[in-house]
This record gives sequence, structure tokens and C-alpha cells, in this order.
Amino acid sequence: MMSKKILTKNLSETPETQRPASNLVNVMNINRDDTLGIRDQIRAELAYLISNGVLQNGAKLPSCRALARDLSVSVNSVLGAYSKLVDEGTIISKPKSGYYVSLNLNRAQAQTDQENNAEFPNIVERITRRQLPSKAGCITRPADWPDYQFPFVCNQAASNRFPLAEWRECSRLALNMRDLSNWTGDNQYRDSDTFIEQICSRLLPQRGIVAKPENVLVTMGAQQAIYIVAALLRSFGRVVAIEDPGYADARNIFEQIFDEVRYIPVDGEGLVVDDRLAGCDLVYVTPNRQMPTVLSMSQARKRRLLEMAKKEDFLIIEDDYEGDMDFDENSLLPLYSGHSQGRVIYTGSLSKSLAPGLRLGYLVAQESLVQEARALRGMMIRHPPHVIQHTASLFLRFGHHETHRAKLHQIFNERWHVASQVIQELFPDFELQYEYGSTNFFFRSVQGLNAHQIAEAARQRGVIIEPSSVCFSDKNKGDITFRLGVSAVPAGQIEQGLRTLRSAIDTL
Repeated sequence: MMSKKILTKNLSETPETQRPASNLVNVMNINRDDTLGIRDQIRAELAYLISNGVLQNGAKLPSCRALARDLSVSVNSVLGAYSKLVDEGTIISKPKSGYYVSLNLNRAQAQTDQENNAEFPNIVERITRRQLPSKAGCITRPADWPDYQFPFVCNQAASNRFPLAEWRECSRLALNMRDLSNWTGDNQYRDSDTFIEQICSRLLPQRGIVAKPENVLVTMGAQQAIYIVAALLRSFGRVVAIEDPGYADARNIFEQIFDEVRYIPVDGEGLVVDDRLAGCDLVYVTPNRQMPTVLSMSQARKRRLLEMAKKEDFLIIEDDYEGDMDFDENSLLPLYSGHSQGRVIYTGSLSKSLAPGLRLGYLVAQESLVQEARALRGMMIRHPPHVIQHTASLFLRFGHHETHRAKLHQIFNERWHVASQVIQELFPDFELQYEYGSTNFFFRSVQGLNAHQIAEAARQRGVIIEPSSVCFSDKNKGDITFRLGVSAVPAGQIEQGLRTLRSAIDTL
């Protein structure tokens, strides 16, 4: 779409209601590389010009042939765009005269007072949090990471692996007239019953969890589930313990909400369980694949944590962020599946195996907590879109998700074996942590090389990795660490990509 700067210029300089094609084409931006087709781009550009007053009510549009010539597109593309706009009532067609902007359009005109706005103090100064949310660190990757030759990002499957045909089928069925009221109406705070049923009958049993519908809440990703629980349990003087290093986004949530955050170290068995957990009200853990070190919490450590929770009377948030990606059939079951005595709040999602953009997550907990979580979620968003929930429920019900996961697991298994062998060969100067079942690898430079410098040198050679200093409470300890994932790199390109990374490191 055109920039607002261009739009403002043409509003002030070209007030005429009827514009020749030579003027109109100057404010239309047609991009042949856009995922939107040429016809629909023309349609969208004209609709934008009309809605913002560049083309006013009653203005005559260029002929199809004239606009096609000036835009260097086919006449059929322009005709198709005009026809759609006529169907929508945005423009009208007059026989033997041409196309005109409809006279019946209502536009709201924005009124601004720049002088008064400039005098108003910076509203951000009103924020009383200890830290501005925008200043909190999180793991980032280039927005265009899929365009790099070797995108060793973590937990991101290539978009071409998305089961598009199957999802489209389910979306088409979800959008039928019979179910129209289910997703167009106000469902208040309720979730889709069919989606909840599929979570309970298909997703959770795969992780050894038995739950009833009243124990499940759908969220906009697992991260929202963590935020909701943290907000519910917030109270003056309460203490939360988190892994160090750990998931940066979860840490940011707890630092915003809780009065005290304790950073508990991790070792080869997971979160260290000792007297530092005494006096805590909540403990957040990633036991299946510790974030970012990848290691799994041992069964003995899990028992010790549950015993400590009972003794010290604290609750546990179990973030099973990689559960649906784990291709190890013998991986340990979640804390929630054991004798948790209702103290564990489990969070999961479809983001890793299906698509992060769908924002489908869930929490599993005691019914009383789920009721309060539903009420709190309702204050924010009422509920995640039911059309997405219903589509996902059909996707699960038809077995598409299980088939898709099985294919991914086979692919990830192959990639892991290739990567683990090459990494052992090429990186003897790094402490390495990885486990079968995860597509991620954790690196710590023995020589003390800065991971951000490594990442930049690698990026210039087409390789993307993820520095993990943001996962540490002491960033200096994390400056020599980074993560590397193979979920988005084909097996045949892994060795070349790792050798390219090695050559980038050797230049530092």
C-alpha cells in the first residue's frame, strides 16, 4: 500500500474530484512480488484512495484500457478490479460513460491539533512499572529469516511444511452456514466445546495427561496462559521462582507482575531444587526441554520438586513449550501427569507443530482456577476467535494433526542425526548441550567468544543463529552462549550451513 506521506501530498495538491489516469497512477503502488494478485492489488489501492478522499464521491475513474496501459498490466486485471468494486458498491458503472466513485459513501474526517498535541507531556512517563515493557529483552530473529540460506532458528518449521490443503478443508467446513452463528455471534467468555473436546481426547493424552473439559482454557498461545496465571496469583509480597537461564518472555511477565523474582540455577537434571525455593508462592519451569539449555528434567528431580511444592505450599507452572515437537517416543511425561495433587498448572500450544501465527494455546488446571482464568481472559479478549477454534477442532478430529506431527517427527529425527554428528566434529571449542527429541542445540564458547559477534558474522554469510544472553539474569554470563535449531533447515543443507557457521567463527 502507499505511504501516508504520499497520500497527504496528493490530498493537498490535487483537490479535483475527476483525475486523469496519468495523475491517478502516480499514487498507486503495484508490486509484482506481492503475494496479493495484480487484480486484487488494484482493487485494494483504489479502495484505499477512495476511502481516504483522494478520489472523492462522484469522481470519474480512468478507463480500463488507460489504467492498464499506465500500470503496465492487463486490461482484464483492471476490469476484474473494477467489477469487484462495483459489486461492493464502492464504485458504479454508467453505460457508455465509464466508472465513477459512488455518491453514497460516508467518510470520517480526522481532525488533529498538532500544536496542542505537541504540548502534551510524554504519556509513557505515566507508566509506574519498574521497567518499561519495551525495554525488556527477548529472543529476536530477523523478520526475514526465512529468506536466509541457513536459518538455524529454534522451534520454527518452514512455512512450506504447513498442511495447507487440509487446513483449507477444515476452514471451509467451519465457515458453512449451519455453524455461522457459532462464530459470528457473541460467545461471551465461552470456548468452542468441540475444540476443548479435541484437546482433552487427542492432544493431552499424547502427553500422558487426563483432563476434563472444565479443566481446560483456550488461550492466544501458551504465553498468554502464563500471563493470566501470573496475574491471577499476584498479591503484595508474593514471590515467584524461575529458571536461570530461562525463557525470557516468561521472566519479563513475572518481573512486571510480581514483587520478587528469584533466579534459580539449572544443572544437568533441570531446575536445582533446594532451600532457595523456600518461601516461594509460584515456581515456573520448562521440564520437558529446559529453555534454553534443551536438557530434560530428570525423574528424580521432578519428584523432588513436587515434594518441595507440597512442603513449601507453592504452585508450579509447567510450560511444555516443545511437547508437540518432541520426536523422542521415550521422553519423560510432564509433571502434570504424575502425582501433582493439583499444584501444577500445565500450559501447551499448537504453535510449534502447526503454526505460531494461529496463536492457539491452552492451560490445564483445577476447575476453580480455570473459572477465574476464564473470567480474567474475558476482561482482555473475551475469547480467542471461535472460527479458528472450530477449524482447529476439525483439523484434530480428522486426524490431520497426528499425521502432520508424524511427518514432522520423521523429518526432525533425520535432521537431528545429521546435525549432532556434524556439530560434534566442527565445534570442539564449544560446550554443547542437546538431547535426542529436540531440534535445538545449545552452545557455550570455551574461548569466551561473544555470541552476538558470532551471530552477525554468520548472518553476513547467510546463517541465522540465536544469541541467548537475554535468557540469563546476568547477561555477561550469557554473552558467550547461543542456540541453534534445525527445524527450518533441510537435512541436505545442514552440514553446509554448519560449516559456513564454523568459517564465520574462525574469522573472529
